[in-house]
Amino acid sequence: MDQKDLIKVIDFWRENPKSETLFARDLLSKIKLDNPEVVDVIGPRRCGKSSLLKLLIAKLPTDSWVYMNFEDPFFLTNNSAQVIEEIVEVFQTNFSDKLKFLFFDEIQNIANWEKAIRKLRDSGLYKIFITGSSSKLLSRELSSLLSGRHLSFNLLPLSFGEFLVFKNFPIKNKRDLVIKDKMLLKLFDEFLQIGGFPQAVLNKAPELLKQYYSDIVQKDIVNRYEVREKEVLEKMGIFLLSNSGKIVSLSSLKKLYGISFQLAATYVDYFKEGFMVFEVPQFSYSLKTQQKAFKKIYAIDTGLSNAVSFRFSEDRGRLLKNVVALELYRKNEPFFYFKHIYGEVDFLVQKQRGKYDIIQVCSDLSDEKTRKREINGIELALKEVKVNKIFILTDNSMENIKIGEHIVRVMPIFQWVIESNKF
Repeated sequence: MDQKDLIKVIDFWRENPKSETLFARDLLSKIKLDNPEVVDVIGPRRCGKSSLLKLLIAKLPTDSWVYMNFEDPFFLTNNSAQVIEEIVEVFQTNFSDKLKFLFFDEIQNIANWEKAIRKLRDSGLYKIFITGSSSKLLSRELSSLLSGRHLSFNLLPLSFGEFLVFKNFPIKNKRDLVIKDKMLLKLFDEFLQIGGFPQAVLNKAPELLKQYYSDIVQKDIVNRYEVREKEVLEKMGIFLLSNSGKIVSLSSLKKLYGISFQLAATYVDYFKEGFMVFEVPQFSYSLKTQQKAFKKIYAIDTGLSNAVSFRFSEDRGRLLKNVVALELYRKNEPFFYFKHIYGEVDFLVQKQRGKYDIIQVCSDLSDEKTRKREINGIELALKEVKVNKIFILTDNSMENIKIGEHIVRVMPIFQWVIESNKF
């Protein structure tokens, strides 16, 4: 390797963090710069992981850090774990001998990266931050390779609260929720359509999302796993995103695409590992029953789902449920869907002391048939679980409904999202 080339690459990526306007992310406050463990931030590509690292870098003295994005073309041919150690050595020789913080972006692109990271970590000289676009970085394998000494964080596309910050429309208190409700509803409609990938939001460019889908399929799945049936894989991804919020069985995928049951299961796993979709299990007190039951698939972003979906008409109810599912997924609390022979609940969220939040999601409660269906599902769930809070989340309805001793709070989804994070 020519060290002159590496010096140029290091210099380029040192200048890069200074060239962008960055917006705060909620996760930023949870990551501490003085923690001794390796910090790994995992999430879909283009969701803002690089910007998060740059926000951390902005807090540091100029000569104390090195930042490297391993999607740089330089690393197509310089792809061994050794290059990570050489970056550190070249930086200390040619830039600063006060290096303390290492920021390595999309590190899964480097073969055997974990060996170099473990060696640097064990030296005790550096605080290390890594990002990646594969959930495998969060697996037991990573814990084993780094001897358990790492802190893992998920970064997803923007939440609605973060979306408002990007739109320069922050909500500071409950009064703002009331006074600015009409504008909030308008912005929430935009959020439903375009989703939360930062550049798509900032540039009002939903066309970017189709490219993101192609990049995830090609770079995070086809290239990584050497998939031969690329056309089948692409069609399956579109199918999963188009059927967000529904039960998608492996047997139906097997039949639809003429592939084996095992290959269908493998492809679904690839989409989960690439952070394109996630699963919500059916509620059961029996772990065995829960594992056997069908799971519901949700998209990692409503904008991505809209961009590639083959639906010809807007399914607003599907999008609303997806936003709520994403918010629950973001909070990292166990949650499920509840299914009974006589009705369903969209989400049961496990809280402390064995209690659950019951959450129904629908666009509008004005139709009596819809109202009865949503309440009936809640009544069935009340017979099965101890309750913390009960919600029916809608487009823009507000009321309280009494069911026995329980109060059901009916409220707009945008208000629930903001309140559950801020107040």
